Amino acid sequence: MNRINPKDSQNFITSKKHIHEILSRTNINKQDTVIEIGSGRGHFTRELVKICDFITAVEIDPKFVSMTQKSINRSENVQVVHANILNYRFPKGNQPYKIYGNIPYNISTKIIKKIVFESAAEFCFLIVEEGFAKRLTDYRRALGLFIFPEVDIKVLRRIPRDYFHPKPKVDSVFIQLTRKASEIQSRDKDLYQHFVYKWVNKEYQKLFTKNQFNKALKHAQITNLDCLTGEQVLSMFYSYKLFLN
Repeated sequence: MNRINPKDSQNFITSKKHIHEILSRTNINKQDTVIEIGSGRGHFTRELVKICDFITAVEIDPKFVSMTQKSINRSENVQVVHANILNYRFPKGNQPYKIYGNIPYNISTKIIKKIVFESAAEFCFLIVEEGFAKRLTDYRRALGLFIFPEVDIKVLRRIPRDYFHPKPKVDSVFIQLTRKASEIQSRDKDLYQHFVYKWVNKEYQKLFTKNQFNKALKHAQITNLDCLTGEQVLSMFYSYKLFLN
C-alpha cells in the first residue's frame, strides 16, 4: 500500500531571527490559544509559548515529540500531543483558537481541507509551498472552489529556501486563512460539491441547458471561462440551484 508519510517532506526553520520575522506577521497575542501543526524539533513552539496564552503542539514523530518537550522545558502553557494531524480532533465549543503550522508539502491538500472543514479556527497561519498557495486561489481547480466560500486567503510574505534545513527544492510562502460566514448553506454542501466537479471538468451541459447557461453567464458577468473569480463561479452555482428549483 502506498501511504503518504508527513515526515517525508519536512523542512525546518531553526533561526530564531527568521522565526521572529515570520511570527511578527501574525496577530497571535497573549490572549490566544494556538494549535500548532507539526512541532518538529520545537523551534517555533519555544517562541509561540512566549506570545500566546496556551499552545497545543501536535506532532506525529515520537522523536520530535520528545525533542519538543525538552525544548519547552518547564513551560506550563503548552501541551505536546503525539498524533497525526489528519486524525486529530479539533476542539469543539466556544473556546476560540488559532492555528499555526509549517505543514508537510506532500499532504498540504489534506491538511487544508481538514482545517477548513473540521476546525473552528478564525485565523490560520501556514507555511506552504508557493505553487500550492497559488492553487488555493485558482478557481479553475476544485480545491480553490471548495475552500473559497469558507475562508479568505492572504499571502503574508515569501520565505526564501535558505531559511530551511534541509533546503527545499521549491519556494515557500507564509499565508493567512481568515474564516468567514460560509457562502454555501449547510443543506447545499453536497450539491455544491457536485456542481464544482462538473464545473472544473467543463461538463457544463450536465448542469445547464444552453439557454440557462447563457443566462447564468450573463448574470455572472462572465466573458472568459478561463479567467474567473470565485464570486463568478458562486454566481453560476446560485443560478444552477435556481434552475433546479
